[in-house]
Amino acid sequence: MTRSEDILAILVKNIGVNLHHHHAVQLVISLDEPYKAILDCQEFEDIRGFLIDSDIPHACQSANATVLVISIDATSTKGRILKQQLSNDKFALIDKIFSAEEIDHFSINYWRYCNAFNTEFDPLDLIYSLYDEQNNVVSLDGRSLAAIEFINQNISQTIQVINIAQHVDLSESRLRHLFSEQIGIPITSYILWTRIKVALREMLTPGVSLADAAHRANFADHAHFTRTFKRMFGVSPSLLLKHGQFLQVFGL
Repeated sequence: MTRSEDILAILVKNIGVNLHHHHAVQLVISLDEPYKAILDCQEFEDIRGFLIDSDIPHACQSANATVLVISIDATSTKGRILKQQLSNDKFALIDKIFSAEEIDHFSINYWRYCNAFNTEFDPLDLIYSLYDEQNNVVSLDGRSLAAIEFINQNISQTIQVINIAQHVDLSESRLRHLFSEQIGIPITSYILWTRIKVALREMLTPGVSLADAAHRANFADHAHFTRTFKRMFGVSPSLLLKHGQFLQVFGL
């Protein structure tokens, strides 16, 4: 499977996810049973999946389903291509994007893979057709890119917006405006999102506790990390570890 620092792929079973939102474009697909979902305040019954834009509230009740959740960082080229795929829509049900045959073929390959039928399974296979690296996506401003790079390189430390502004040679107010305009969220929210990504990587490292992961991602404490995680993913990190199989993690 092609690795990417922009993608998180998790397989979850027997779990309900409360209303939440995060800075990722997300594809969610059931590999067996249909499930219930709330997408931008609209309720849906018996769906197979959906593609949803970043920062749109959503929830899933998939107690009897095996669900693959793929999150693509919205600042990445892949994320911006998928946002373009949605056009001006906030979300799209999966049967509006893929044919029933494509969905069934993907699911069958997964179960054959699980049963050792010598079938290759790539959890990202279904989304490859949704983006093309040659798509005409507007490039981010160089100063926004420099700000993102600065945040990622210094995330283990306390980051002040004024320090980022000085690094990219802008006033603090101008940087805040430019970042929100180009990225779609305040720069402070992006810093928090980046900390969550670091914590996710750390909490899957053997021997690292959730408290240690929170500390390494520079959260104030374990409780702050858990509250932020639940707000962004709709479930506590401990419950996700218990019911989820991490297939790919941001930066791993």
